[in-house]
Amino acid sequence: MNHEITTMLTASEGRYPTRAEQAILRDWAARLEARLAAVEEIKQAEEAIIAQTVDEVFRTYPDFEKRYKAARQSCTRDETLVLRYCAQAMLRGDPKYLEDGLLTWMSTILKGVGFTPQFIEDTYQTLGRVAARELSPQTAELLRPFIDQCVTTLAGKGRATP
Repeated sequence: MNHEITTMLTASEGRYPTRAEQAILRDWAARLEARLAAVEEIKQAEEAIIAQTVDEVFRTYPDFEKRYKAARQSCTRDETLVLRYCAQAMLRGDPKYLEDGLLTWMSTILKGVGFTPQFIEDTYQTLGRVAARELSPQTAELLRPFIDQCVTTLAGKGRATP
């Protein structure tokens, strides 16, 4: 569930939610159906998004595959993981979920492997561009802030939240 909503519900234990708290819940619930539809669209387009992203990254960085064992497999795995976490964060409406669940850990791994910030930025910007091409404008717009958060955080340009 959304981190802010969870915090609010915990804070309201033993009492009834205030009108302001009720408004927050209604607003979140009103947008849930659109987010669920977007998740389904992303799921259906995932294979195409990931394949095109990996292909574009390898065209941009042709020697990447030579330098890293199982590069294509690893890139596909990582891009898929990021897309799925972005979709889950979008569904929840919760950038903190993305930060805590994936980005803090993954940024450490990417730095440890020795990827340059520019390579990381290019890779996840490519994911965003391909997703925007493959998804409806509505879904792409719902997903975009979370992919942008990945670009910023994973490339080491600070913490960004949509």
